[in-house]
Amino acid sequence: MASTPYLGPLGIACLAVFPCVCTAADPGFIEDSHLTLLSRFNVLNTQILGDGHHQRAHNRRDPRDVALGERLSFASGYTQGTLGVGLDAFAYGAFKLDGGTGHAGYGNVQVNDQGQPKRTFGRAGGLIKLRYGQTQLRYGQMEITNPVFATADARLLPSTATGFHLTNQDVRGLLLEGGHFTAGTEPASTSNRGGLWANYAYVQTPSVDFAGGRYALNEHGAISAYTSQFQDLWRQYYIGSTYGWVLSPRQKVDLELNLYQTHDQGQAKAGVIDTTAYSSLLAYTLANHKLTVAFEHINGDTPFDYIGFGNNGSGAFGNSIYLSNAIMASDFNGPNEKSWQARYDLDLAPYGVPGLSLMGRYVYGYDISSSPNAHYGAWANADGASHKELDIEARYVVQSGPVKGMRVRLRQGVHRAEGGQPDGDITMRIVVVEWPLQLF
Repeated sequence: MASTPYLGPLGIACLAVFPCVCTAADPGFIEDSHLTLLSRFNVLNTQILGDGHHQRAHNRRDPRDVALGERLSFASGYTQGTLGVGLDAFAYGAFKLDGGTGHAGYGNVQVNDQGQPKRTFGRAGGLIKLRYGQTQLRYGQMEITNPVFATADARLLPSTATGFHLTNQDVRGLLLEGGHFTAGTEPASTSNRGGLWANYAYVQTPSVDFAGGRYALNEHGAISAYTSQFQDLWRQYYIGSTYGWVLSPRQKVDLELNLYQTHDQGQAKAGVIDTTAYSSLLAYTLANHKLTVAFEHINGDTPFDYIGFGNNGSGAFGNSIYLSNAIMASDFNGPNEKSWQARYDLDLAPYGVPGLSLMGRYVYGYDISSSPNAHYGAWANADGASHKELDIEARYVVQSGPVKGMRVRLRQGVHRAEGGQPDGDITMRIVVVEWPLQLF
């Protein structure tokens, strides 16, 4: 007679919380495994004038570098049986092709204690995962994406977070998730023991917990609700929705709404925080043309703040800012700031160039207030300040041939500040070429 497998405390907890039974046969640990290689070539050329937030965060004047990143990622399937077990792992390597002392260090190339860029660096990590029915529990290093806790992939390598992540999809169209994280790694770091911190206040928190979910109303819309706690910093609540109306085969209207509320919590190590931030976006698509307008408002005496990973104050931003005007060079998130965006997208496939698209946008922010919170001293003299940003972008995806799927992205962002707006004057030019390759 076969003995009953011992699940342990973790397995028993999963069964107690989500008592469902897996009825479909799993392909297996090896049979459902995947190994991918993503190569990313990045050219960064940035000019920063003044002593604004970006300059202090990255501690570099006019960052410029050329680098190549290689990402090898393995994702296993699950062992067969009631409780499936799996493993994910990654190995990342980065190579500096150009970028001298005093210019590298904007998140692509690692620098040593003397500020000199390293020619090569890398890191590896992984996680263990358990699955029972439609419930999954992961522990280890991972990328996370949700409105209140999100890693970022805007540089050569991604940032990662270390902790527990639990998801459930028993109800069709509904994703429930929760997490507890205690460490983070920035893109240009080799350590998995970096901090979690407030991106603008530069104050570290020992842990972040979050819970929430996303429900697909139908194929055109969804609604999300989340809450998070940054221990001894703040509690944050989020609700957002998206919906699209198909007017005809050639016309569509999309609406997006986002709302955050943040209050200081515990020892309030980032000072008094009482901020409501919201944005609304309306887009109209006609054939291959898309026109978007968006409005964003930060209501409070501190800027809207969110997660940073790794070395505190290094500029290793996270991505948990689901506000419409958080764009290339600025988040337009100052105290009491209002901002408007106008954007135009063009798909060139009807003109004989499938895979090529163009984008241009302009954002203007105004009515910024000074912040009495000393942790946000960058806005200490921001009364009446304003700023603006113009971005243009071209994207191309190779449609066929031996490098099918290769993506090329050309970006330029020009930001100009007036008064005490702390981002300063920034000109960013970025070229990204990446090629995803499925090895098995």
